[in-house]
Amino acid sequence: MTTALPLLLDRDVLPLAELCSLVLDGQLYRVGDAFAATDTPDTPSLRATVFATLRPGSTVADRGTAAWIHGTRSTPPARPQVCVDRIRRGRVSPEFDAHQHRLAAGDVVELCGVRVTAPLRTAADLMLTLPRFGHPEALEVRHLLEIGRASPDRLGAHLARSRRHGATRALTRMSVVERTELPAPVSRR
Repeated sequence: MTTALPLLLDRDVLPLAELCSLVLDGQLYRVGDAFAATDTPDTPSLRATVFATLRPGSTVADRGTAAWIHGTRSTPPARPQVCVDRIRRGRVSPEFDAHQHRLAAGDVVELCGVRVTAPLRTAADLMLTLPRFGHPEALEVRHLLEIGRASPDRLGAHLARSRRHGATRALTRMSVVERTELPAPVSRR
């Protein structure tokens, strides 16, 4: 007899010690605050499903949380980073790193019912908000551009049109992004 397990396991299903033991045994892997069987593909949809259990109301995953959902980070930020569209203003719990911005058409994509900033918008948000910006951050931005099929020129144009705080600093960071190349894919034979 086979038993169907839920797609994701959490502390409501098993104690954390048991879940961690199953990770050590190679049966599960961690996906944010949840766990998945090792034969479950780690996809943006799976990470969006994990975020869906946390997100308040009509918020949109942005910055580091969106980068994690898109797959450019291995772990989500300790405090989920979300954006509340100015049109849909509302209160958000202090356990979230939230801010309000106007989101334009094309700034948001939906994955498994979860609204996430699109890769180009996520790249721009990171360029605007990261306190330091070096090669690792530029590599993450390049990866987001690759996912969103956008060029550094398109990101630069997006930032040049931006009226947000930090836009001038973000434009000076573009030289690091332009000099950074993604590593060549590993060929598998």
